[in-house]
Amino acid sequence: MSSMLNHLKSELMKEELKALFKEAYELGIQDSKKQYEYPLLLTKKDLAEIFQVKEATVNKIVGRKGFPKARFVSARYPRDEVFKWMEKNSV
Repeated sequence: MSSMLNHLKSELMKEELKALFKEAYELGIQDSKKQYEYPLLLTKKDLAEIFQVKEATVNKIVGRKGFPKARFVSARYPRDEVFKWMEKNSV
């Protein structure tokens, strides 16, 4: 009886973990889709939307040392680098 109960608990835990992993995976996919909906080079308007701030605040952010900027196009910011920067600097 005890082994059957342990087996049932184990199976229940497996199913709960599967559901949790599936939910985390789907959220990750949604986040990635949002990120990749933006063009490769972002504008300040894009940044304002991503950071959920006004453009005046974006001007302060892009002026920070180390903020990624496009090398050959002024006032453009490489999308993937920006998201990496956000991840690295949001803690």
